[in-house]
Amino acid sequence: MKKLLVIVLLLNSFQLFSQTDTKAKSILDKTSEKTKSYQSINATFEFTMQNEAAGLKETTNGTLILQKEKYKLSFNGIDIISDGKTQWTYMSAAQEVTIANAGVDDGSINPATIFTIYEKGYKNSFLGEASIGQKKTYKIELIPTETKEFSKVIIEIDQSTYQIQNAKLFGKDDNIYIIKVLSMQTNNTYDASTFSFDVKKNPKVEVVDMR
Repeated sequence: MKKLLVIVLLLNSFQLFSQTDTKAKSILDKTSEKTKSYQSINATFEFTMQNEAAGLKETTNGTLILQKEKYKLSFNGIDIISDGKTQWTYMSAAQEVTIANAGVDDGSINPATIFTIYEKGYKNSFLGEASIGQKKTYKIELIPTETKEFSKVIIEIDQSTYQIQNAKLFGKDDNIYIIKVLSMQTNNTYDASTFSFDVKKNPKVEVVDMR
């Protein structure tokens, strides 16, 4: 659950910029414009949690389907699903689903916004250019201006597509969390059922309703 919580904490809906660097602002503005132009995003990602002092390194994969305010995040046997009004967290191993109102400000970050984590509560600076394989990228550092779980975040953005390729988060618990986007498809069409959990069709699943 700790790793899942970090995934959830990684992802906050975009409202305001805290810009301090002109170069970084220009890149982030273009990234935001590009992301908002998509009708949907379907991405696979690799998530790594590491702590060098403790000799810890764990890696697992996940998927995210995002359609505006709706999303389905699948990770480590857990699905977080939202239709924009209700959020379901389904744990298959426990056969349990927790239901809550979507968008409740509980200090965590909305999973729908993995690609726009920079847009609220950070000041930023341009670190330079880099590369991931054959892709040339921009590196930008984000320092929180609000209370966050992380002391800083470094993101890399593809220079040609203005899509976020990875994010490296430095936790206040001395852990480092890395998300790498492995693949991305955009503008697919999804049925409404993708973004909901039908309790009636899963009668054996225990329901914990927190609304």
